[in-house]
Amino acid sequence: MLNSKKAFTFAEVLATLLIIGVIASMTIPSLQEDANRRTYAAGCKKAFSTFSNALSLSEQMNGPSRKWSMIDNNTAKDFDEYWRPYLNVIKTCSNTTGCFGSGEYFQYNKSKYSSLSAKGYGTPQFAFQLADGMNVAYDVYPNYTGSSIYGVKNLEAPVIYFFVDVNGDKGPNTLGLDIFIFLRNKDGLKPAGADQPLSNIKCGRGKDGTECAAMVIKFGDLNYDKHIQEEKTASSGNSGNSGSSSKN
Repeated sequence: MLNSKKAFTFAEVLATLLIIGVIASMTIPSLQEDANRRTYAAGCKKAFSTFSNALSLSEQMNGPSRKWSMIDNNTAKDFDEYWRPYLNVIKTCSNTTGCFGSGEYFQYNKSKYSSLSAKGYGTPQFAFQLADGMNVAYDVYPNYTGSSIYGVKNLEAPVIYFFVDVNGDKGPNTLGLDIFIFLRNKDGLKPAGADQPLSNIKCGRGKDGTECAAMVIKFGDLNYDKHIQEEKTASSGNSGNSGSSSKN
């Protein structure tokens, strides 16, 4: 009896490999992006925990942070007194580069973000690096008299805020992806956007990404548009139910 098995031709093998290559080129970048976004979200939550704990420990030693005698020109000195002992800092930079990446930063909507530089944020520009690889720009607004910054209310002087790049010098150096903002208010440290309704939050498609930290802390991911749409859908449903009830 003749052997009926047919071997693959070289052309067929090449065609199969080509198809596999095309599929891989389409799926691997997406899988890598998903993995990166999970890493960024975990970094945001870790940063919030790290700085919340540092604030709590510092207040135990130095009294309530609202009474700290902080002034803008003494940012580096104040940091050494109130924050450095409670953080695992490996390097600080005051009006110098070397602690906050390359100097090119972006908003979530892909526009450039010029408020940050390679020297940090504010005047004077101050930044530092943590042992876990995070880069941090830190600033003080000692005479603040308003009511809200970056979607956080109940602020009181001195306002203290951090821009944390959770993966250090690596890209994409973008607000809402690997850079998140945290501020101190009367209740402690708050993630940016904490007091902003999702319908108005500066996060998601077309937004600047300054108020994304609160959404990451709440939901544990970077699926901003999904959560915003879910809230809109829920609100619409509740409005409809309320209208139906009022007619009965």
